[in-house]
Amino acid sequence: MLSDADLTGRLWQLLTTSDLNTTTTASIRRTLEQEFGVDLTDKKAFIRQQIDLYLETQQQNEEDNNEEEEEEQDEVEEEAEEEEESNGKSGGSRKRGSRNENKEVKKKGGGFTKLCTLSPQLQKFTGVPELARTEVVKQLWSYIREHDLQDPANRRNIRCDEPLRELFDVDTIDMFQMNKALAKHIWPLNSDGAPVSAAPKEKKPKKEKTEDSAEPKRKKKKEGRGGGGSGIMAPIPLSEALVKFLGTGEDALARSDVVKRIWDYIKQNNLQDPADKRQIICDDKLKELFDVDTFNGFTVSKLLSTHFIKAER
Repeated sequence: MLSDADLTGRLWQLLTTSDLNTTTTASIRRTLEQEFGVDLTDKKAFIRQQIDLYLETQQQNEEDNNEEEEEEQDEVEEEAEEEEESNGKSGGSRKRGSRNENKEVKKKGGGFTKLCTLSPQLQKFTGVPELARTEVVKQLWSYIREHDLQDPANRRNIRCDEPLRELFDVDTIDMFQMNKALAKHIWPLNSDGAPVSAAPKEKKPKKEKTEDSAEPKRKKKKEGRGGGGSGIMAPIPLSEALVKFLGTGEDALARSDVVKRIWDYIKQNNLQDPADKRQIICDDKLKELFDVDTFNGFTVSKLLSTHFIKAER
C-alpha cells in the first residue's frame, strides 16, 4: 500500500523539476497515479496541501537566502569602502576599473543582460525606449534610495510615490514582488533589434473565433484561470477579508505570493513567538483574518484556503 511518506517524497521531487507556471495540481496527481498505479482521487486535498507546503518552504528558503545575500553584500561594500579610504585614490581607481570590467562582461552576456524594449510606462520612468533588465533594476533602486522610499520599519517594503504608483498601480510593493511586477514592462527584442511583433498573436484569436469550436475555448478559459496564466502559480480570486488585509487593492494573486506577504507581515510586526519561532501570535489584524489567537507557521496555507475563491464554472 502506498504510504503518505512515499507519496510526499515523490511529489516534492516532481515539483522540484516541474515548471510551476504550467504545472497544475491535477497534472501532478495524474503523474503520481501513473507511476504508482493507484487511484489518488481521495488524496486530492492531501496533494494540494503538500503542494502548498512545498511552495511555502521554497518561499521561506528564498527569503533566507536573500537576507544572507544582502548581509554579505553589505559586508563587501563596507570592506570596499574601508579599503578605498585607506588606499586613497589608487584604491578607488582599482575599484572603478573592476566595475568597468564587470560592465563589459554584462554587455557581452545574455539572459537578463540582453537589451530589451520597455513598456510606455517604463520608458517614461527611465527616459529611454530600450535597456537591459539589469540596468532597469539598477535605475529603479537608485530612484528608490534617492527618494528614500523604503519603509523604515521593513526596508523590503517600498512606498510608491506618484511615478512608481503609475508604474506598478499600487501604493506599496514588496521588493521581491517589485522585480516580478517589472516583467510585464520589459519585452524581448527579435534578431533585428525591434520588439517582437504582437500582430500575429492578435490575428490568431480572430481565426479561432470562426474555426475553433466553443468547447476548446471553454477549456482554454479554465486553463487560463481568469487570464492570469495556468498552473500552480496562477492567480486565484481572493476573499474580501484577504483583499482588505493585504491593502493593495489586488483581488487575485498566486497562492505562493499570498503566503509570502503573510510571512512578510508576520516578520514586520514581530509576531513570531521568541520561545518558538514556529508559533505565530496573532495581532488584531491576523485574528480578524484567521479567527485564531495563535497558529503554527506551517499551517498558513491551510488557514488561507478559505480565502481563495474557486472560479465559477
